[in-house]
Amino acid sequence: METYFLVSLALSCVFSALWWAHNYKKSPSLITFSIRFVVIFAVLMFINWLNTPAIALNRSAIYWELLFVLAYTTVECCEEYGLDINIYAGIGVLVLGLGMCGTEIGSGKWVQQNKHKALLEMSNDDYAMIMQDSTSITLNQDSLFNQSISPVSLEKMRVVTPSVAKVLAEAVMGQMPALGSQYEIGKMSLQSITGEFDITDGLGKNHHLSFDEDFIYVAPLEFLSFWKWRETNGISRAYIIVSATNENVVHLVTAVNGQPLQMQYLSSAYFNHKLRRHVRNSGFMEKITNNGIQIDGNGRPYNIYAKIQNQIGWGGDKVIGSIVVDMQTGEVKEYSLDKTPEFIDVVQPKDLTLNLIYKHYDLIHGYVNWADKDRLRPNNLEVVYGQKECCYYAGLSSVGRDASTSGFILVNAKTGIGTFYKISGIDEYRAESAIQAHEWTAKYPLYEVGKAVLYNIGGLQTYYAPIISGRKIVGHGFCYLKNVNVVGAGKTKEEAYAAYMNAYHMSLQQSSLPADGKDLKDQVLTIKKIRQEGSRYNFLFEEYQGKTFYAFSEIVPEVRWIDEIGSKVKVDFRMSEDNQIPIKNITKANQ
Repeated sequence: METYFLVSLALSCVFSALWWAHNYKKSPSLITFSIRFVVIFAVLMFINWLNTPAIALNRSAIYWELLFVLAYTTVECCEEYGLDINIYAGIGVLVLGLGMCGTEIGSGKWVQQNKHKALLEMSNDDYAMIMQDSTSITLNQDSLFNQSISPVSLEKMRVVTPSVAKVLAEAVMGQMPALGSQYEIGKMSLQSITGEFDITDGLGKNHHLSFDEDFIYVAPLEFLSFWKWRETNGISRAYIIVSATNENVVHLVTAVNGQPLQMQYLSSAYFNHKLRRHVRNSGFMEKITNNGIQIDGNGRPYNIYAKIQNQIGWGGDKVIGSIVVDMQTGEVKEYSLDKTPEFIDVVQPKDLTLNLIYKHYDLIHGYVNWADKDRLRPNNLEVVYGQKECCYYAGLSSVGRDASTSGFILVNAKTGIGTFYKISGIDEYRAESAIQAHEWTAKYPLYEVGKAVLYNIGGLQTYYAPIISGRKIVGHGFCYLKNVNVVGAGKTKEEAYAAYMNAYHMSLQQSSLPADGKDLKDQVLTIKKIRQEGSRYNFLFEEYQGKTFYAFSEIVPEVRWIDEIGSKVKVDFRMSEDNQIPIKNITKANQ
């Protein structure tokens, strides 16, 4: 609020001083001057308050207030000294225009290309890897990927898309019919959550929720209009949780641990309860971007803002911290990137991250690169989860090449640090097309394939995409990043994955895939533990500590009869550095 006051006061003094100088010979009264000053100050204060934030010196928007000052000064001076207003107004606009162009060009990637390239901080020397055409670079890329993106079980895979989550959220609002006339679903935010708490739903029923690194969408109920905001006393009394892994798990949360929700600070609120204005009034005048709502392990809702600072003149946006707002009390806390609370997954805005990636690889040899040498383009940015870290994934394709990637990049969604992987393969769009063309999906012409997301499944870089009909999930599809022909689809994840692994093993037999590892046959191993997950059977063997062996009953039917802990079995498999090893064949050792 202090900034609004100071900017408005300064401009009011300028305008009033010019008016006094212009009317000095007429001996204006002090009362008239005071009234004029107060009116000008009130108008400017209101304009700056609406603007949120007030014009600041580190943003080009200051030119608009300079334009008003210049216009007023020109009019006053021309009237006072009988000058041609058109000539002096033209000169003023010209000077102002040259200033705007100069500052924009001086801050742009045309002049400051090296600084713009460096805005995306990398954990490895990606430029050297791109420009050095050597297969030796790619040898350790698979193991590097496995270290960054841990293998995920079928149960932990994100199957619900944002559009489907929105439909499920709208359906659960029917628990409280009055909500539909007062609120609408806000921004759906994806997060990982660990914790447990009790909730009360829209029907007044109590539920105990327990999460262990589970993926959920969260959305607040936003006010429909100003009058609905007034009618509800400016309080939103619920948020919605939609499981990202199970479309049947949806909760309308009206109370947490026995305490009714009373969210007052939202994007759809008004006056000083409007979320963005509340952050500004708390003293944060820098650029900020709203990343949406996230809940902590106790179910308490917070809204997360990215704090952005110009690194190159008036350009070069980069996130330098996070601003966390308690949506009920309005408490605002600022954190550096390394001190941001653990429950917050996303601080880096998606659009800003995509722009940084684009500039980083577009300027690899500078702005002038007519031959597009080594220049890469990012595909669509998607969220993936690694070792308890949320990352943005983007496939990188050479300019002029279609449907293939020269590698991909993972950018930590909290710190903004990227890692480049020189693993060539198909892009997300070609994977979606392959799943659409699979024999199972082809039987249903009206089915559509959702966005493909990269996962580490059994040590394989695998695209997964839900199959959707009428915004309902009706099937699942998998496609291997390195081979478009290795694809599987089915009604359930288990069926689709079984078909995918069958295609993978068949391609190994046909030597159409790279030989990653060593084939071992008739290895006599001792069963330490067995766990069944649908049609997937997981084995721990005494001889191989730290590795999980698995097989699907559709591919290796013999696993159904292997159930004795401590017994000896003969196993055929391909040994690699991965922690998850697929079994090609398994039989009892005495057979």
